[in-house]
Amino acid sequence: GKQRLPERVSYITSPGNGDGKGWRKRMGLPRGGPSAAITSKAVLRFDENGEAYLASVHPGIEVEDVLANTGWMLRVSQEVAVTAEPSAAELAAIRDYDKNGFWTS
Repeated sequence: GKQRLPERVSYITSPGNGDGKGWRKRMGLPRGGPSAAITSKAVLRFDENGEAYLASVHPGIEVEDVLANTGWMLRVSQEVAVTAEPSAAELAAIRDYDKNGFWTS
């Protein structure tokens, strides 16, 4: 819910895109920052200014459900895709990485 995608957080584990375009460079951080945030409902991508937008929803999830569970006015792509199901090889890699189901349960 909104607790997972709040407008503000009390603790930052990764600097992400800071306050927008050019922030990472001003802070001396290498490369371009995150390219996507994947949730249990959708995939958010980041534009050239570092602002998140809704790029795709997972099968069975509606755009309105994602927006209702986001703590800010999330921009929505003009054409929101449906997230592709993972391939057998991708599922095998995930299960190999997360043998105890900590991240995938």
